[in-house]
Amino acid sequence: MEKLYPVMMNLNGKKAVIIGGGKIALRKAKGLAGTGVKIVVVSPGIREELFKLHDVVWKQKEFEAKDIKGAHLIFAATDNKAVNEYVCQCAEANQWVNDTSKSERSDFITPAVIRRDKFILAISTSGASPELAKELKIELENRYDNKLEYTVDMYAKRRNKK
Repeated sequence: MEKLYPVMMNLNGKKAVIIGGGKIALRKAKGLAGTGVKIVVVSPGIREELFKLHDVVWKQKEFEAKDIKGAHLIFAATDNKAVNEYVCQCAEANQWVNDTSKSERSDFITPAVIRRDKFILAISTSGASPELAKELKIELENRYDNKLEYTVDMYAKRRNKK
């Protein structure tokens, strides 16, 4: 994989399509929830927890190329590598695709994330070891508690006074 460029994205009003309805699809949907993005999940079946995310629209069906039309972000998150590859092939050049089964085929990867209101800490191994990123996330979550929300607000006020 080539060198990655880290970025925080404003997804408000954009569209994200997740192909698949399992554990990985749920994790991707949870990460997107609350960002203002329209989340569409395309899968014959989905985990019950996906129903609880009010930001999600479920299309109960097998994937077709037309399902990603107009999407800004696409997650190929099925347990079928051939379907994930087909999703990547169907994407247009201006669409960003994440193939959860093969990071080399992805335009982007999602880091492990710690959120404390405006404070966001992203942890990545550039796709080499999601397990290590998860372990580091757990370690750092204990170090950076909810007091950071107050600290960030305090620094923001100080910045705005200048």
